[in-house]
Amino acid sequence: MYCLQFTIQPTAAMTFRILPGSILNISTYPFVPPTTLSGFLRRLVMMSVGLDIPETRVNNENPPTYALPPNYLALGAYPVKGKLSGVHRTFRKGMREFNHDIFSRLYIDEEKANFQLHTWEYFIAEELVGYVVADSSNGLEHFQRLQGYGCKLGKEGFAIVTEVSEIIELHQETSPKFPSTIVPMENFLQSNQFVGGCDIYNLYRHKWSGDVNTQSEPEGFLDNQPTKVDDFIPFVTAYFASESNYIPILDFYTDGNEINIPVSLINLLKGEVYA
Repeated sequence: MYCLQFTIQPTAAMTFRILPGSILNISTYPFVPPTTLSGFLRRLVMMSVGLDIPETRVNNENPPTYALPPNYLALGAYPVKGKLSGVHRTFRKGMREFNHDIFSRLYIDEEKANFQLHTWEYFIAEELVGYVVADSSNGLEHFQRLQGYGCKLGKEGFAIVTEVSEIIELHQETSPKFPSTIVPMENFLQSNQFVGGCDIYNLYRHKWSGDVNTQSEPEGFLDNQPTKVDDFIPFVTAYFASESNYIPILDFYTDGNEINIPVSLINLLKGEVYA
C-alpha cells in the first residue's frame, strides 16, 4: 500500500455539515470527511492541468459528482496534534425555506427574505493533515503538483495545500497504535473489542457505479468528466481525538512512525466489506 500525506492550511473557519440534521441547528464534524477531501483534491487536480472548477449547484435535480477515482482513496484530513483546533458554536441569521435564493442576493428590492435564527458550528484548525492511499504508486506523482493550490472546502471554508509528501510505502501489522484517521465501528463490533476515548459519527461513502473502472489509468482523473457514483452509503465511525488516552489494537497500514491507517477503513471505502 502506498500513501501521500497532505499538509493543508485552512484560511477561515469551516463547516462540514453532519447529516441528517435539522435546518435550524447546523453541526460540523471536527475533521474533513473522506468524501469531502476527495472532492477537494479532485478540483485541485483539475485546476493544476488548466481546467475550470465545475459548478455543482445544490438545487440542481441531478448534480454531478467530482471525486477521485476509486483507485485513489482519500481518507479524510485531521487536526495536527499540538496545534490549535476546536469547534465554535454561534448564532447566524439564515433562510427559512431550503430552496429560496433571496437570502444570498446583494440587493433586495420588493421581495422580502423570510429569515430565521440558526445555531451554527464552525470547525477551526490551524493546520490539517490528509491522506490518499493506493495499491500502486503509479499516478500518485500527479498529486505532488498540488502544492500551493487551494479552493473551497466543505459547506463553509477555504484551504490551501502547503505541502505534499514523497510517496510513502506502508506495511501491514496488528498492534496498539493511535489511529491517524477515523475507524469504522464495524471493526470493533466484529472483534468484540471495547471502544473508549472516542466520539461516534455517522458518515457516508461513495457507492461506485457498476461500470466504473477501479483499475483506471493513472491519468484518468486529469479531465473534466464527472465521477461515476450512483449514491452514498452511510456508515458509523469512531474518531479518536488527539487527547484520547485509549489506544486500540487494530490491523494497520503503517510507516512504522506516525502514519497508522486502519485496514478496515481502506476496505470499507473500496466497498469490499460492510457493503
